[in-house]
Amino acid sequence: MGAQDSLMIDPELWREFFKGRMADIIRTVKEIKPDIKVAYHTDGCNYDIIPDLIEIGLDVLNPIQTECMNPEILQEKYGDQLCFFGGVAVQSTLPMGTPEQIEKEYAWLKNSVGKGGGWICAPTHHVQLDTPMENFFHLLKTVGTIG
Repeated sequence: MGAQDSLMIDPELWREFFKGRMADIIRTVKEIKPDIKVAYHTDGCNYDIIPDLIEIGLDVLNPIQTECMNPEILQEKYGDQLCFFGGVAVQSTLPMGTPEQIEKEYAWLKNSVGKGGGWICAPTHHVQLDTPMENFFHLLKTVGTIG
């Protein structure tokens, strides 16, 4: 639903056409299996509907696209209500960064959106073809080393 700097549609239109349907799906799934965690994938900037997503029972927001949403703000406002999934930038750091930049981004994410738990470290989206394998493996090594 999100573009780089806002939703692709007016938040009120999202509420009118999508919120109720998503709420029905989440409610039905949780009635069948109450302990299930529900994740939702929506790229881009989704600040305007995060409270709505929480209200309808969402558990995991994916991805955390750092080019569009600030992990520190997300953690501060919603960290006690959502698990965040993603954050490692596939448009900049992972394909073009140095090993040091990858380590720095991981540490920043861990200490912001990952503060207190509730963060699944992952790229913001599919790792792109222009990403050097060395960078991807360095991210894995960094996660394994730093934790």
